[in-house]
Amino acid sequence: MRIKLILINIIMAGFIYSECSDLSYDDCLYWSYYCEWNDETNQCQEIGGGGGGEADGPYDYQIITESDGLRNGPLYLDGRLYYPIDAEPPFKSIIFTPGYGAGSTSMADWAEYFASYGFTAMIIGPNDEINEWHIGRAEGLIDAITTIKQENERIASPLYGMIDSDSFIVSGYSMGGGASQIALTLDHPNVSSIKAGIALNPTIILEDCDLCPIDGGYCICLVPEMLDHDIPTFIVAGQFELNELPDYDGLLGQDIYNNTPETTVKMLFEVAGGGHGAAYETEPREKALQWAQYHLMEDFDICESLIQEPSTASDFQTTLSCEQQIPGDINNDASVNVQDVILMVNLILANEYNNVADLNSDNLLNVQDVVQLVNIILE
Repeated sequence: MRIKLILINIIMAGFIYSECSDLSYDDCLYWSYYCEWNDETNQCQEIGGGGGGEADGPYDYQIITESDGLRNGPLYLDGRLYYPIDAEPPFKSIIFTPGYGAGSTSMADWAEYFASYGFTAMIIGPNDEINEWHIGRAEGLIDAITTIKQENERIASPLYGMIDSDSFIVSGYSMGGGASQIALTLDHPNVSSIKAGIALNPTIILEDCDLCPIDGGYCICLVPEMLDHDIPTFIVAGQFELNELPDYDGLLGQDIYNNTPETTVKMLFEVAGGGHGAAYETEPREKALQWAQYHLMEDFDICESLIQEPSTASDFQTTLSCEQQIPGDINNDASVNVQDVILMVNLILANEYNNVADLNSDNLLNVQDVVQLVNIILE
């Protein structure tokens, strides 16, 4: 299957493009809201979705590069890890990968922003900015998780022993945003460490001739079977994004949201009047931060604000509910007691999964969760 997808990616390179790479220097400057000129590659590239201007959180940050000893992962290029100064560890981590034609540094402002709010934030680029498509970028995100976990164990690292190795968000812009959604479905041990996804103006390409009609020799579409996962995901899209990317009809953020299972916690923020750079706006950036604070830092008090419709939204949808906020409250009666223990044991015996009962967030229900629940009651 992987070989098939790689071949598809190469073939599709002549079929569907993000707009910036097609522009001349003058046109690139004209569309500077979305694009920037790369003097090294002599090509126009996407700006990375913005990140939101200033890193205005309470913490300063520093950067670890591969020249400092950061692992050079084989499935991505030019990884850089941003970390907060004087924040309280263990740190939760978020990884960003860019859009078509861009390298890791195009996502630097996103990493700076999240590091300033107490996260470790890693940026990566694809090994081939032009020919490496969605699946390769998804595998790069998973590989970056390995890098961050190793940084936690590297004695010479300033982050030695300071990273939560079981709490990650994968994210990206445009093609990278679509890759973040594919990463949630991959069969890899690191996926169990992913607690949420953030897709910034995502585009996605998946081919399956068993599920999609053949059109022009390709079987490209998006159906729920392709996004069958239970990892919470936040999606930013632009109201008029399709006007800019007509070749991606049915393959944009709104379509990704609609094809993600209703049983999965998900959120769509469609920016009014926005295009393919809508993630640059302030409210999407702030909502993305709240999503990370809720799912990684377990800041449940932020839930009501998180589900409040933004003033700049033309469409806002979510399956997130703030009713159940007490860890271990399996029966949702606003208290944790022996009834919840009984329910958890019954779930384990029936081999059924419940994310509220999964207290150690290892995607399994077992005796370790029972012990943790009993400790909660005793405390």
